[in-house]
Amino acid sequence: MRLFDAGRRPGGREVVHERVLTAANLITLVRLLGLPLFVYLMVGPAAYGQAFGVLSAVAATDFLDGYVARRFDQVTRLGQLIDPLIDRALLATGGITLAALGILPWPVLALIVGRDLILFVTAGILFRGLPPIPVNRMGKFATANLLIGIPGFLLGRMSWAGAAAFGTAAWAFTIVGVVAYYLAGAQYARAARFALTVRRKDPPEGQ
Repeated sequence: MRLFDAGRRPGGREVVHERVLTAANLITLVRLLGLPLFVYLMVGPAAYGQAFGVLSAVAATDFLDGYVARRFDQVTRLGQLIDPLIDRALLATGGITLAALGILPWPVLALIVGRDLILFVTAGILFRGLPPIPVNRMGKFATANLLIGIPGFLLGRMSWAGAAAFGTAAWAFTIVGVVAYYLAGAQYARAARFALTVRRKDPPEGQ
């Protein structure tokens, strides 16, 4: 699935750097700053059109920062850590805001946030932090669908001619995303179990 590896140089070996100040990480930071702006636009002036634009921009740049990192040799450990966390924050922030305003059904939000809570709590107990498991392609596919589906609920509730069609599309993308989300969760669980087995057989120095 070349789409999820866009920007990767053919035949090139990806090097993970320790740098912090990179263009890719700056894009990731801007994405994070867009979340409180989205919440303000929704619950303050109720500027749904502008809020949708902000949320869509934050979702769309999930592809951009990864592309820049791979294309310009800016893959960093910090980026690998915070990029998926921002995706989780986006889904949680957007989902909670829309659910609180009666736009997104609460059961949908519970399915999305519930899976993340289970993984984070389990990882915290077993690994005392996030395990060294990279995001897999099923997870990327699930997140891509949810980043389209969740904002789509907002577009489906706005007063315009295409609202009904986008509302239906939002359900379709979200259902596919949730199913893939849990399939990815199962894959992460298997990878975590393997990593835990290896860790017990060969514990880090000092343990």
